[in-house]
Amino acid sequence: MSKALRLMLVAVIACVAQTTLVGYIRIAGVAPDLMIVTLVLITSYTGSYGGFCTGSVMALLYDASVGYVLALNLIAYTFLGYIAPKMRGYLDGRLSKLKHKSDLVMTLICFALVLIREVLNIGYLFLIGSEQSIVTVLRALLCAGYSALLITPGSFMIKPIMNKHFHLRKKNDLVDESDATEKQG
Repeated sequence: MSKALRLMLVAVIACVAQTTLVGYIRIAGVAPDLMIVTLVLITSYTGSYGGFCTGSVMALLYDASVGYVLALNLIAYTFLGYIAPKMRGYLDGRLSKLKHKSDLVMTLICFALVLIREVLNIGYLFLIGSEQSIVTVLRALLCAGYSALLITPGSFMIKPIMNKHFHLRKKNDLVDESDATEKQG
């Protein structure tokens, strides 16, 4: 399976998980942003271009499934998918003395990106005239922390999809088992 098909598969899975699964894993009314978790994990395999494309596909699917019209998610997730590998390169250089820093770097990136996304949401709500309180800011911090904690379990799910090489068999390689048993018998 090509990398583009894998990215499409992961984008669809992330969108479905964000729209359905998140309702079941809320803690104190705070849900993680599984699409940003997926973007951070995907960009470690694909880089900025893959993150840009996957982020835009995820945002389009999410906007279509939830019914958003303004496409603010399209701008946000596309930007976040593009910036995640840039942040990883920067943090890898800054934390070069640490051993086994990959999970730490991805956790920090996920925390920062979810926090950026939540600040964008708070800013949008402020612009349309909605009252914001300190509780909204605390919920944004909890969402960022909760999402960052899901990096390690998410990597166990994304790694097989991105590393597994699926090979399609040619038509003549497929043998019907009933024909094989008749020839032996």
